[in-house]
Amino acid sequence: MMTIQRLAACAVASATLFAMGLIAQDNPATATAGNMDISGIPDARGIYYHSADGWVPLSYTVLMPFDEQRPVALEILNVGSDHAGADIPGRHSGIQIGNDPRPIFYLHGISPNDLYLVRAETKSDYRELVMPISRHFKEWAHYREKDLTDIGIQGVNGDIVAIKPTADLKPGEYALAAPSEKGARWIRLGFDFGVLGAVGH
Repeated sequence: MMTIQRLAACAVASATLFAMGLIAQDNPATATAGNMDISGIPDARGIYYHSADGWVPLSYTVLMPFDEQRPVALEILNVGSDHAGADIPGRHSGIQIGNDPRPIFYLHGISPNDLYLVRAETKSDYRELVMPISRHFKEWAHYREKDLTDIGIQGVNGDIVAIKPTADLKPGEYALAAPSEKGARWIRLGFDFGVLGAVGH
């Protein structure tokens, strides 16, 4: 279960990092792409999926790597364990995508630089992004290669960028992990979604 320490830290960080992080992102230099209808996309900064029912915003969580076995000070000093985890509340995302193994997401006002598409492990009441940790502080926590999927990036218009997985996503839970602020390495904003696979009609 998620600890009170994790929930409290994420709640405090969420209130400050989201606004600070999105403002700090550089608007990407993009070229206009054809065949991408973005009419009606919300004005607010965020990450969106265009479903059959219209534009759907992905909710976000501040991803902070924690280790249940150690206090924060020891985590930062990297004493005692070889991995940490960044948690997302809830067993499943509120956004579940069916019949679309390579969904296109639209970043509005968020830079695609240093963006990761990460598969999450489903736990009893939360999802976890497992993050091996290094003795080198600047690379303290990072995502596992097996959990990452490459993405293609295409400029659409102005500060709107489209991203798409370069391989089919297996059914499961995922997050698009964006830096919380320019240069951030291990505290990120996780925009979550799930993939259902083929869904019968």
